[in-house]
Amino acid sequence: MTQKKKGRFKKVVIGFLLTGILVVILILGGFLGMIFIGAFGPLPSKDELANLKNENATLVYSNDQMLIGKIFSKNHTQVNGEALPQHLIDALISTEDVRFFEHNGIDNRSLMRVIIKSIIMGNRSSGGGSTLTQQLAKNLYGREDFGLLTLPVNKIREAIIAVRLEEVYSKDEILLLYLNRVPFGEEVFGIEAAANRYYNKTVSELEIDEAAMLIGLLKGNTYYHPRLNPERALERRNLVLQLMYDQGKINDEIYQEEILLPIDLDYSNLSYEGPAQYFLFQVENKAREILNDLKNKSDTEYDIEKDGLIITTTLDSRLQMLAKQGIRKQLTQMQKAFSNDPQVKKKKSELRDLFDGTIREKRELWSWDGIEVQEMTKLDSAWHYESMLNSGVLILDPKTGDVKAWVGGNHFRYLPYDLVLSKRMIASSFKPILYAAAIKDGKSPCDYLDNEEKVYEEYDNWAPRNYDGSSGDETSIWYALVHSLNIPTVDLYFKTGHKNLEEMCSLLEIEENPEDNPSVALGTMNISLYEATKVYATFANQGQMQQPVMISKITTSKGEVIYEKPENSGIRVMDADVANTITAMLQKAINEGTGARIRGQFGISSELAGKTGTSQEYSDAWFFSYTPDFACGVWVGARDPGIHFSEGSNGSGSALALPIAGNIIGDIERHTDLRRSYLSPLKISSRYTEMMECEGTRTKGAWNRFFESLFKKNKEKEEGKEADKKDKPEDDSVGDKEDGKVKQFFKKIFKKKEKGD
Repeated sequence: MTQKKKGRFKKVVIGFLLTGILVVILILGGFLGMIFIGAFGPLPSKDELANLKNENATLVYSNDQMLIGKIFSKNHTQVNGEALPQHLIDALISTEDVRFFEHNGIDNRSLMRVIIKSIIMGNRSSGGGSTLTQQLAKNLYGREDFGLLTLPVNKIREAIIAVRLEEVYSKDEILLLYLNRVPFGEEVFGIEAAANRYYNKTVSELEIDEAAMLIGLLKGNTYYHPRLNPERALERRNLVLQLMYDQGKINDEIYQEEILLPIDLDYSNLSYEGPAQYFLFQVENKAREILNDLKNKSDTEYDIEKDGLIITTTLDSRLQMLAKQGIRKQLTQMQKAFSNDPQVKKKKSELRDLFDGTIREKRELWSWDGIEVQEMTKLDSAWHYESMLNSGVLILDPKTGDVKAWVGGNHFRYLPYDLVLSKRMIASSFKPILYAAAIKDGKSPCDYLDNEEKVYEEYDNWAPRNYDGSSGDETSIWYALVHSLNIPTVDLYFKTGHKNLEEMCSLLEIEENPEDNPSVALGTMNISLYEATKVYATFANQGQMQQPVMISKITTSKGEVIYEKPENSGIRVMDADVANTITAMLQKAINEGTGARIRGQFGISSELAGKTGTSQEYSDAWFFSYTPDFACGVWVGARDPGIHFSEGSNGSGSALALPIAGNIIGDIERHTDLRRSYLSPLKISSRYTEMMECEGTRTKGAWNRFFESLFKKNKEKEEGKEADKKDKPEDDSVGDKEDGKVKQFFKKIFKKKEKGD
């Protein structure tokens, strides 16, 4: 090729290149113009950026200002700039954007790499090149799908938004916006929520190694998750520490110390593992009702998931902790005996036909020892929870109705059904309601009841027995309740009348209507722990019933009060005399009756009133205790009533439920402030105790015993004759009627005589 031709070819190539560059510039210019005018979606203006509002989770606190949970669409809590430790900022800058304080939102060197390698050459592994401001733009507005143009369009959009953000906000403000918005995995957004989740502390309390671990998470929330992938998380954290060292943010001595530290998490997932998750669920429902009422009344709308509200509840975190500890201590002790009980083992064998017992799979199981992953069959997995003892505890302030502790089960995530609201057979814990109806009807603690075993033929030959097998003679009303005797309680049911009992149940807001049957006197109704504890709180409050209250105040994030619980004196549902009489008898039940174990075993010295309850076949164990400032209800049992202890030494209310209250009250007694707040004296007037100054049991008059014995022998004799006369016509029923009339006649005489005595 001649020199002339070479020159001409060179000019053509240069011209072609210049034309190509010009075309690329024109295309890019047009492309940028299209993005600017909103062809790929509108871009936020500077004014819109200036009014950025982050979504904030609603924070829920106990009455003593402990954070017990959050309500959110995204788990996100804002912090101010003063709360950010310098080593956290250093870790972020060193790892994500070393030239952050030098650029205007776009790092030109990184941008050129992105344009050439990522956009033109299509190399997605060449690195993002995004500045912190661009990442903030991405977090604020997300990314949309534009097909083949997705990457270039989104990158350019983010660059434009980043420049505008830098024009609106200072560098420190951008850092704060970024750290308040960025995701840290597990639906956790913002550094404050992340510090709480992984280290159970505020962002201002983060150490250097902890800050480095959290910043390392930004590279890949799952890949570097410290619980799922601890080795990767450690490696990534140490890389962040090295970058901080390379940038001169930490010296060699600190660097060498920090990289040797293990990742020591204090994991706190309030969504499942908080201190009061069953209670928190109820609080959220109640708060939504309150906010909806505010909207209807004042047309003021709040979003509970996004507006960063502050909910202060009535819960006492100390009592809540003691309740959970009391449950754990008792159930861990009793679970082994329960699993080995013959009746429980028999039930397991009956379930084998319902499950495939051969296929084994990995399953995550919760127990009091923690969470484990085990290979097991469906039968073993199902039986693990079916054969588990569960408990619910509810503690109320009788004077205000404030809920002070609410434990709805063993673990909210694995056993979410709330046992405070579950309806189970109430057993003898129901008796004070019947006795209150009797006292209201004019009965006195020293009135006497029949304690003789009998068969109620008109009720399917039902024959109630006392728990201890005792019978005979008569017992006073107070003695029958204190010792929870069944036979005289049934007698009291007939003397009081079903209508009076039904009215009392209605006044005490028992949802189930009592069946017109004497067995109801012994607690065959299904009642929730919530209902029953409210009843005992009413006795404690001298007949004034308070509705349980969970929320005391709701404020905005700026502290403006938008709701405060109203003052409420309650509703009188029974005379103070009736309530105080029941309290006097239930105090005696604690001191010398069915609840005396709380004194002997736990050494409780405070004045208490209380009542045990044990349902049929030991399926449900109950215990209630109270003072004027404290009403505690406890239930224990398996999820299926058919799975239970086979004997009362383990399954009765005094053996199974009472110890939980004993643990709680014992801890309260040892805590000066709690004792002063909750274990105040009963303050029962002496006249109520004087009403019980009569013998607990008494023998019937001699004549009464003679004729009852005679009638009994006659009846046995007639029954014997009847058995021998199978072929004779049954025409002697008249004699039975006459015998009954004579018996009734003498009973009337002896009743009058006994009154005279």
